[in-house]
This record gives sequence, C-alpha cells and structure tokens, in this order.
Amino acid sequence: MDAHEREYAAAAAAMVETYGNSYAVGDHLAFRLDGWSERSYDDGRVIGHHAGKLIVESATDVNEVDPRPWPIGHVLPF
Repeated sequence: MDAHEREYAAAAAAMVETYGNSYAVGDHLAFRLDGWSERSYDDGRVIGHHAGKLIVESATDVNEVDPRPWPIGHVLPF
C-alpha cells in the first residue's frame, strides 16, 4: 500500500467513524435535502466525496448529500 492508498483508507475510516455510514462511488441511495417536503425525495448514484459529504448524481442534477440518515442527514432508508 503506497502513501496515497494509506491516506485514502484513513479518510474513509474517519468518515465512517464520524457519520456512521460508508458509501462508495457507484452506490445507489435515496435522499431528501433540507427544505424539501416530507413527500419529496430523489435518488441517484454516488460519484464522489467532498468534505464529508457525498456527491450524488440523479437523473436531473448533481447534489451534495449529508450521508447521515434522515432527519439529521439526507439519506433515506429506501
């Protein structure tokens, strides 16, 4: 394992420790952003990570998603 791989592994472990969930690039999830109604949600695939958030691409947009479960974060259980 080279230095970059070790750095990535440490960052991924810290995200799990902080947020309790680990989503990899390519994972599919449903989410509801702040300000959306209780009946609104979107879904998409994780395309990246940035500052502890997931970058999720849906059919209509790219969003920064808090990986914690709703209502604290944005991820829905389905």
